[in-house]
Amino acid sequence: MSAGLPQHLTLDYLRALLSRGVEKAAVTEEARTVLRKWVMDARRIARGEAPSPVSTPHVSGETQPPEIPEQPQPDSMDEVSFGNELRDILNGVQPGRTEEEAALPRHISFALEGETEEEKLSSLRELVINWPPLRNMESLRDTPVFSSGSPRADIMMVTDAPGLYEEKQGIPLAGPSGQKLDAMLKAMGLSRTDIYLTHLVKYRPALPRQLTNNRPPTDREIEVSLPILREEIMLVHPKVVVALGAIAARGILQSGETPLSALRGTFHTAFDTPVRVTYNPSYLLRTEDISEKRKVWEDMLCVMEQAGLPISEKQRSYFLPKK
Repeated sequence: MSAGLPQHLTLDYLRALLSRGVEKAAVTEEARTVLRKWVMDARRIARGEAPSPVSTPHVSGETQPPEIPEQPQPDSMDEVSFGNELRDILNGVQPGRTEEEAALPRHISFALEGETEEEKLSSLRELVINWPPLRNMESLRDTPVFSSGSPRADIMMVTDAPGLYEEKQGIPLAGPSGQKLDAMLKAMGLSRTDIYLTHLVKYRPALPRQLTNNRPPTDREIEVSLPILREEIMLVHPKVVVALGAIAARGILQSGETPLSALRGTFHTAFDTPVRVTYNPSYLLRTEDISEKRKVWEDMLCVMEQAGLPISEKQRSYFLPKK
């Protein structure tokens, strides 16, 4: 690697190497000097100081400023410290902040292998297993649950995080919630092979002495996982994304504490894609209220229209009061 690339491109390149598990890379001495300056500047900024000035060449005819005696460098570092701090910066951990407090870059470029969407999604699946920002989180378990369905689907559905059933079966929305989803898709004239189904967070959130109990993902777990979901949306390029539940909606739309009821009933936009928010299938397991089931079905009718699917009069009448 040379020092001629802009900083953001160089860092993206190094992040891509790190995401593939590459811990060492050959660099020129000039590039090493530039990287060390970036790390030391990050240290200074963390201390509230200005970064080191950029030297400028002397132009003939100008008055040469007096030389300032060279001062000892308090920011000198050994190779181990340099490597560790550079890795932290690439992972989003800035000097003076813990990993839990680190802010990830808004857009992360993944170096995925393959030519087709299927090959790139397979590469992304492998990346999830070793991606440092995700795997360094001790609050997540160790078994990834990636996605199922068609990488060329017009409809992409996103749920929150794996639970016990999903972790055991290795597919999103397994167990009773998955059965409810299957029934919903059947009413739409679809099956799981016709859509792309994935989790917002790819690992089951952990609990002490965890057996069958589950918990929702934290805001930090969602933040760290979001670049993976963004990459999935960009690769699948669906006509519509369906956020199944409040947590999925909050992650995709960055909607804070806005209740699901306020997000329903209209299309939103995220990652240049229409997004429809509806209840998670698990909610339908807890209610016998026909009017609530109708709300979910109305969302699905809008999703079908957005995807260009035909809708019969029978389908339009589902969950309406009998005349």
